[in-house]
Amino acid sequence: MKKYLKLYVAVLVVSLVSIFEIQLSKTAVYEEESLDSGIKVLAQMQDLRESYANASVDSSLGTPFRRYAMHTMPVYGKEFHSTLIEYPYGSSKRTDSLAAKPAHGIILYVHGYNDYFFQKELAEKADSAGYAFFAIDLHYCGRSLMPGDARGDMRNMREFFAELDYAVELARVITKEREESLALMSELADIADTTGRERRLLDVSRHADSLPMVLMGHSQGGLLAAFYADHRPEEKFAALVLNSPFFDFNFNWLVRNLAIPVVSEIAILLPDFSIGSSGNPNYAYSLDKKYYGEWLYNTEWKSESRPEQFLGWVRAIHKAQQELHRGFHINSPTLVMHGDCTEKGEEWSENYMHCDGVLDVEHIEKWAPKVGPNVKTETVAGGLHDLFLSRKAVRDEAYVKTFRFIDEALQAESGTGK
Repeated sequence: MKKYLKLYVAVLVVSLVSIFEIQLSKTAVYEEESLDSGIKVLAQMQDLRESYANASVDSSLGTPFRRYAMHTMPVYGKEFHSTLIEYPYGSSKRTDSLAAKPAHGIILYVHGYNDYFFQKELAEKADSAGYAFFAIDLHYCGRSLMPGDARGDMRNMREFFAELDYAVELARVITKEREESLALMSELADIADTTGRERRLLDVSRHADSLPMVLMGHSQGGLLAAFYADHRPEEKFAALVLNSPFFDFNFNWLVRNLAIPVVSEIAILLPDFSIGSSGNPNYAYSLDKKYYGEWLYNTEWKSESRPEQFLGWVRAIHKAQQELHRGFHINSPTLVMHGDCTEKGEEWSENYMHCDGVLDVEHIEKWAPKVGPNVKTETVAGGLHDLFLSRKAVRDEAYVKTFRFIDEALQAESGTGK
């Protein structure tokens, strides 16, 4: 009798644990699905005005870059802190054809994993090409990192949607203010009658309101930009530019197709389980001026070794990639760029100076068509993982391809294409 009693107790315990795990799993999945309803909640103008009024010169990049604090509460009442960085339109050296002219559009740049925005040259290039340029430091990253935050961590890529919504609206508000201010200081001063000035100011305001928005994302930010655009079709983004987007894990077939899905399911129950830091520092060596690169940046925000990673982060990436692999439905013209070779040796090699040292370029090429029906892929020979941080001749080619693509996309949209 005691033997059967022990068996009954064991079965009961196993059953209760199983029921608990199933219920916990259901709760976790429900919470995942409830992160974003698909309906954009508009940022309050009062909050946007407060962000605008409290702007300051960015201490990391210096003048003329400005930073704007953003606070959002997209998940379970938890507040996230993020930062919008602006390169005020017209700050770069301009060609005569662009001098004193309003912006063609607005670019919002989304950085990658273990990263933040520091690419001054990209901002200057965008401005000199006629675009108002903004970048976001996502929550838990760069300027937005708060004491106690797990740097670079997340549990679902949808948790970034609210701050991206906010950044899109704030970028529009700032650009409108800039254009109206410039108009008042320049040509409006020459209009004698009050009615004429008001009419011209209204025209400037309407132009600013209608400026096309372009999303630009690198690596994880490239995946996020596409994921976000797919869930915000009402925004009708004028174009997307994805710089070596994180479309798949850089592992062999077995790990990508068997191990990662299993880890992703385990992460439902153990999202905060640490897996330490993966990867080698060779890509960092190819960038950092202290080693073989030409760039200076904050190594506490963009470190040689990746931040501590958790199973929840793996699941977040995997779930977004799964949606991509099934197919996004982004109608916006999309440019996907990547280098022409991959290097992942543990030891330093000169190949790290002209190949992608983080992702597999063949994976990017394979999944690019899944973004939508209007995708163009470009291979930039000699490109690093961040093409805009490659050696000068290579990144100049990437700039040319980028702004030619954006120009053509906007011309086609406005019906002025050649």
